Amino acid sequence: MKVGVIDIGTLKVKLQIVEMGHSGQFKTIYQSNNLTCLGCHMEQNNGRPKEENLQKTLQELIRCKNILDELGVKTSRIVSTHAIREMGNVGSEIAKLIKNETQLNIEIISQKEEAELFFNAVFKDFKTVKDHLVIDVGGGSVQILIGNKDKLKTSFLLKTGTSTLWDKFTPHHNEMDFPKRKDVRKMKGYILAQLQPIPKNINLPIVYGSSCIIDLFKGIRLPMQKYSHSKSHPFKARVSDMSDFLDKVWSIPYDIREEKFISPTYRYMWGVDKAFLNVVELAKKIDAPYIIPSNQNIGNGLIQSLINN
Repeated sequence: MKVGVIDIGTLKVKLQIVEMGHSGQFKTIYQSNNLTCLGCHMEQNNGRPKEENLQKTLQELIRCKNILDELGVKTSRIVSTHAIREMGNVGSEIAKLIKNETQLNIEIISQKEEAELFFNAVFKDFKTVKDHLVIDVGGGSVQILIGNKDKLKTSFLLKTGTSTLWDKFTPHHNEMDFPKRKDVRKMKGYILAQLQPIPKNINLPIVYGSSCIIDLFKGIRLPMQKYSHSKSHPFKARVSDMSDFLDKVWSIPYDIREEKFISPTYRYMWGVDKAFLNVVELAKKIDAPYIIPSNQNIGNGLIQSLINN
């Protein structure tokens, strides 16, 4: 059996197709993660997606639909998260337009469901029942969850994603620019304000994930040590090393970052600095002992939900 999921996010459209064997195990047979920026600059466009970004998203979804058909995928789930969710009535219009143009039925899922899907994907193979704090940093929203492999205990749902911070505090900048120190201070203050409900000094490890974070840590040459409690999460890193990287990278223009941080399997991602700002400020507040990078995403949670059903 083949199962496919499409996640339409603020910045990217992600497609994953897996094949399930008789043993119940599944392997990924196709995966893509392409930038379309559906939810970028909506504040400057009366809450609507910019036409060029909408067209890029439609073209990418047509491509994804063709791949699903070519590979004979009969079971699929197509969801949209922060971007279309934040559009309100306009979002419903966009979902209908996508249906007309691509024949794909879009589910606009809540931030709570988005958080639960990510949590389930992360803890699928953890051996320890010790509590962890899990953070999923997207383009629009951020989900922070506390729990363990047996139970999700608490959720905190923020709007401090990478594109949200960029649009809110550097609206007149080009994406190739880098924020000034005063912009960074404003972003930090905004994040800290949204982190207020989270308890201080709870000293939990942080699992930080989204699609290719392990590859990101390797690409920027962030030091990592072995982590033995999860096969899909084999590393951990120090908060201080993430903080040091962040301090250095703010003043480096984006195109120079792309040249500096590159490897055969990794290309520098726009928004890394603003994602790290979320993680580092959270880690300082809760006194996290270390960070566990994760390549899990809500797509893996969606696949699990389809297979379970």
